[in-house]
Amino acid sequence: MNSEEDLLREILEDHARNPCGQGELSKPSHCGEWRSPKTGNFCLVQLKVQNDQIIEMVARVDGSALAKACASIMCSELEGQCVEYAQATMGAVESSIVHGKKPPEWKGDLAVYQSLVKFPERGDCANLCWRSLGQALRG
Repeated sequence: MNSEEDLLREILEDHARNPCGQGELSKPSHCGEWRSPKTGNFCLVQLKVQNDQIIEMVARVDGSALAKACASIMCSELEGQCVEYAQATMGAVESSIVHGKKPPEWKGDLAVYQSLVKFPERGDCANLCWRSLGQALRG
């Protein structure tokens, strides 16, 4: 492994051990859930959206450490962002993880997705929270 891969692995491990976006929101404006037919992993996403901005976000995952880490990254990267940015990011993740398209140059902790595309067998876990977010935003 090279130093970049080591860093990306460290980011995933840190998010798995110390996840962001835990708990439950009182009176969320948007909710979505997804259960993977492949693995049985489950994710519930709750959002509070005001004026097209995600002001609070939680994602509870019953599943693998990778699924939990990806949900944590999603929450930390999207809370405070506009819904349009969240939808664009969700689309980019799906394009790269599910459809194998070259991912964009991710910034921040989203950079782990540059590495995850190399492991298509883990795509279901990596995309679990994003599918739940999609359900929430379709509301």
